[in-house]
Amino acid sequence: MLTTATAPARAWTRRTCLTWGLALAVPLGLSACLGGGPQATVEGFYAAVAQGDVDKAMTWLALEQVSANEMMLVKGKLQVALAVSKEKIDANGGLGSIKLLEQTEQGDNRMRVQVQVTFKNGKTDTEYMDQDKQKDGWKIKL
Repeated sequence: MLTTATAPARAWTRRTCLTWGLALAVPLGLSACLGGGPQATVEGFYAAVAQGDVDKAMTWLALEQVSANEMMLVKGKLQVALAVSKEKIDANGGLGSIKLLEQTEQGDNRMRVQVQVTFKNGKTDTEYMDQDKQKDGWKIKL
């Protein structure tokens, strides 16, 4: 049987749990939206490619210096490249894992990463990607 003395303690506990849950979830959610580090950039880009989502893939690219006219050209070329890459991912059973094998700083806001993509059928590909740090996180340089 509940008494009035225990009810405020339980309400406070629920409120505390909710507060702590939000306090922890919001920064994690924001860091995911803002790009994060080179690993998160590569993972986000490959996830978008695997889904065939050109618009989402473009959010992982360093496009700050691209004009509006050039943006249409970039999107068109990316659609073609993404279709080929998605076909390869699908032919290999989907994405298994993505691992950064090496990160080499190339100045204050530049990095070259070696990426190993493992497909669900066990095959792997190794690629190099250049990344630039922009105001909203690390982005893959074209």
